[in-house]
Amino acid sequence: MNMNKKTGHLFSCVAMALLTLVPIGAQADNVTVITSALADSSYLRDQSTLSPQPGFAGGLDIRLYPDVKYQTFMGFGTSMNDANAAAAMRLSPEKRREAMRLLFSTDGGNGYVFCRVPMGSNDFSTCDYTCVKQGDKRLKTFNINHDKKYIIPMLGIARELSPSVRLLVSPWSPPAYMKTNGTRIHGGKLKADYRGQWAEYFAKFIKAYAAEGLTTEFVTIQNEPEAVQSWESCIWTGEDEGVFAANYLRPRLDAEGLDSVKIFFWDHNRNRVVERAKATLGVPGARQALAGIAYHWYEGDGFPQLRAFHELNPDMIIMESEFCTGPNKGRTTMPYGVWGDLELFAHELIGDLNNFTNIIIDFNPFLDTKAGPFHNRGVGGIPNMVVDAASDKFTPQPNYYAMAHFSRYIRPGAQILLSTCSDEGVGLEVTAAKNTDGSLVCVVLNRSGRNRSTKLLLSDKTVRDKVMLPAHSLTTIILKP
Repeated sequence: MNMNKKTGHLFSCVAMALLTLVPIGAQADNVTVITSALADSSYLRDQSTLSPQPGFAGGLDIRLYPDVKYQTFMGFGTSMNDANAAAAMRLSPEKRREAMRLLFSTDGGNGYVFCRVPMGSNDFSTCDYTCVKQGDKRLKTFNINHDKKYIIPMLGIARELSPSVRLLVSPWSPPAYMKTNGTRIHGGKLKADYRGQWAEYFAKFIKAYAAEGLTTEFVTIQNEPEAVQSWESCIWTGEDEGVFAANYLRPRLDAEGLDSVKIFFWDHNRNRVVERAKATLGVPGARQALAGIAYHWYEGDGFPQLRAFHELNPDMIIMESEFCTGPNKGRTTMPYGVWGDLELFAHELIGDLNNFTNIIIDFNPFLDTKAGPFHNRGVGGIPNMVVDAASDKFTPQPNYYAMAHFSRYIRPGAQILLSTCSDEGVGLEVTAAKNTDGSLVCVVLNRSGRNRSTKLLLSDKTVRDKVMLPAHSLTTIILKP
């Protein structure tokens, strides 16, 4: 995982302590307006009844077109790595559950319905571990005992809060004895004669989690298959993934009664989606074995890649399986987030939703005050929530609130709509969706330094004459049916 994103203005701990959550609720003229803004260090503030303010430049129209529908959105989620779970487990049971409530509950939380789990250790783990002993060529020692220490207890809480939560399982590396370089780090490749056993390993992992009451809906073949990292990594070509999916993994899962588990390929940066898909889906049988493509955000926007993939493969699911910010650009010692993280996340989510993404899963819900734990890497990351075990506290970060503006209001089954802004050169970005209950949701990011006011229209009908969009703000507008 590479974390090379720009950051913005720093929020103080005092300001963070003043932030309050606002659940879906208060309405004005059947319209609810929820805003987070840099100027007053506020998040998710209900502005539904706010009177027009002086100094807000007008002249803008935002239009939603409920009859122009794009993809069906399946939902938002987060991850639960060994490090994430270990950090959260250091909280008291009461605080731990409250932190998870803010992620998975629809009652004042973000309402996540997906969770990504590593199959074995990754860079955000307490140590290097696998599910078998080194050299066990028959998988007789297979177990998920390490996951039972931290990950599975945390997923149990997630399941209680969101009974329909579904898992995405991703490996960062096979066991060392299965690889050409004899180690789980620094890349290497899966040895050809271990492809069948590696597919069996997937099936065993999924079944072991099912025995704990945890359902796996998706797997990816390999996390970041073109990255040679100082942490767990493994190289796969596009053709490798196609062959493995068609000839090994799909047949093994089907034989084990796991035919409902959907296989995704790539699980790497968005800017390579189209060429990678051509290589993988060109393998005989691969298209039938695979349900969709997964991607990350770490090398630029590249949103046209998603649109092109959808146009070429309209029957396949598009999933953002990982994105996060990190301290390796000016934040090497201080793990707390900054306002710029919120704007980065919001820009990302708007671009994804407007370009046919069906599922969005972010990375690192919890880390400690040292941005970890992590291993085999030099720096940690910026999580949704920073855990201070010594004081039994957790602090939501700006990226958490960015997710909230979308995930609390754009619910599973929503259809993404055409939405436009009358002047795209003013620093505004917009997306919109229609939920299954008929409600309409519009999310507007103002990345500019100007206070703006916009008229909100459904096609040609005005539904709100003035919506205040403060400088450097994120606003969610909900229209009840």
